[in-house]
Amino acid sequence: MHLLSRAIWSLVGSLAYFGAAAVNAAGVVEVGIVFPRTNQTYAPTDKFPIVFAVQNAKLAKNLRLSISSFVRNGPDLRGGVANSDAKHDLTYANYTSDPYLVYHYLNLNAEGPYELFSTTIWASCDESRDEVVFLGNSTNLVVRFDVKNGGQNVDLVAATADEDKTCPAQGFAINVTDQTREVRETLDDRVSGTCAVLASSSPTPTANPCRVKIDSAATASMSAALQAALCKGPNPPADCPKENSAAHQLVVAGVASIGAAFGAIGFLLAYSM
Repeated sequence: MHLLSRAIWSLVGSLAYFGAAAVNAAGVVEVGIVFPRTNQTYAPTDKFPIVFAVQNAKLAKNLRLSISSFVRNGPDLRGGVANSDAKHDLTYANYTSDPYLVYHYLNLNAEGPYELFSTTIWASCDESRDEVVFLGNSTNLVVRFDVKNGGQNVDLVAATADEDKTCPAQGFAINVTDQTREVRETLDDRVSGTCAVLASSSPTPTANPCRVKIDSAATASMSAALQAALCKGPNPPADCPKENSAAHQLVVAGVASIGAAFGAIGFLLAYSM
């Protein structure tokens, strides 16, 4: 097995506010794919953002959300994109702002159809037994899009600017009450903590991740975090500051502060036989 001479990276992070805005119904948590959008065609890029949002985030505190995703491509959508697997574990996320964005970047330079497949795992209270336990739930979301020369350039500000855009198929909603229960550790189940009590799902609330707007300040912060992380990687870009320069020291300090706000930042290296 040999380490590839080039690193195929995936920057994973979280963005608490920083220019994202949305308004939604009280009591309903929405989870969805903000970008890419279904049936859109984008120009090839090695910095393609995959962006998820949690709206009404303060109510998601006890849902133990975890978002996993991967991307397929090829004529029959059976080929996997290298290092496209990502997981955003929000079990202990500090939902200080709303909406709460999580994202990562992929290298999508090859033309053709693509499919983003995501699974969100979440928990609620199961009060059907003598003891309250966690009830596991999962929801799958799929977004199909194309990458082609001449397609629209990736622009999160422009893509999320339409206030009237709706995309309910790119998200789902959870009707949460203001009540919680405590789950005790048992011999059969070692998981304990606070669970959220759900409200009736009838009528089923509708999600709209396209309601989330991302402004230029947010995209600038995301780009800065990406560049800083790449410069600390094994194959830094040519435009990175010199190792011993004062500017580089500022970048390193910036990575530390950005890391606190954005969550985990890491690289996935590709190996081949």
